[in-house]
This record gives sequence, structure tokens and C-alpha cells, in this order.
Amino acid sequence: MAGTLDLQERIRLAPLAVIAARIKRARKAAGLSHDQLGELCGGISRQHLIKLEQAKHRPRADTLTKIAEALGREIDWFLDPEVDPSPFPDGDTKGP
Repeated sequence: MAGTLDLQERIRLAPLAVIAARIKRARKAAGLSHDQLGELCGGISRQHLIKLEQAKHRPRADTLTKIAEALGREIDWFLDPEVDPSPFPDGDTKGP
């Protein structure tokens, strides 16, 4: 999927449930609250992060880039279920 598509198009095509679960999982794994992650991302609101994690909003390219950088993850991890087939890489099978 990577390569010829720009990031916004890749986000549009990616499964929203995967993006949402992985944002939440990475935030929790980092031990961050919504407010803390929002600050690290340059002012993303707590409410917006919650909506992203609930799959009520699809992130824009700049937002997902900031989240990935703040959480130390590659963009592909949020977009491609094949990068890591389990959204719970540390063994947590309970879910987000």
C-alpha cells in the first residue's frame, strides 16, 4: 500500500478500527493520558483524541504524524494491520 499513495489517501483507505485501536494502545503503552499526549502533539485536544480512539473521527495526515512521533511509532503501524497483525504487541489480549 505504501509508495505511490500519499499519506492522507493511505489514512482514508486504512481500516478505521485499526487506526483507533492502535492510537489507544500506543498511548496506554506509553503511560500517557489524553491530555499528556495532546500536549506532546502540540495542542491536540483531549476530546479529539478520545474521538480518534473511538473511531468517530479519522485523523488527518498531520495529526497522525504528530501522534506517531509523540508515541515513537512508525506511521505504518497505525495504518497497516499487516505491519503487526496484533494491535496488542505486548501480549495484552484484553483489547483497548
